[in-house]
Amino acid sequence: MKLPEPVTTMASPLRMEYTYVAGAGRSVFLRALAERRMLARRCPGCAQVYLPPPEFCSRCLRPLGAPFELDGRGVVSTFCVVNFPFPGQVYEPPYVVAHIRIDGADTRLMHLVREVAPERVRIGLRVEPVWVADHELATSMTSIRYYRPVEPADA
Repeated sequence: MKLPEPVTTMASPLRMEYTYVAGAGRSVFLRALAERRMLARRCPGCAQVYLPPPEFCSRCLRPLGAPFELDGRGVVSTFCVVNFPFPGQVYEPPYVVAHIRIDGADTRLMHLVREVAPERVRIGLRVEPVWVADHELATSMTSIRYYRPVEPADA
């Protein structure tokens, strides 16, 4: 008996529209991205530094302090190599998506890591943001095209 072919895609009549509200805290961060700046905020209670910052600390629920700028460089704390294509995919596999802990922040950003072969990406790799051209800047994480190694990947 021959087994049927596996189902690889399925059309659905359902559609969901989402609206993301950044809130007061993250709006400051998003506006700064349109100026090639990364703004963090510190909790006055527990000293946790958030990037991107919400309005209140998730640990002690206090309002966060005034925004301050970080240079955007950081360290890969974990990553995934995307090897398989999927519908709607923007980049040709393989490519790397990483959680990056920005220097001076206690939280992580998720973004692409490029300009390095996927097999050379590692936890602890120092990276820096590569910004889009001036006319492409927006109040969005897309203002950062990707991150790239600051040092040779095998250093």
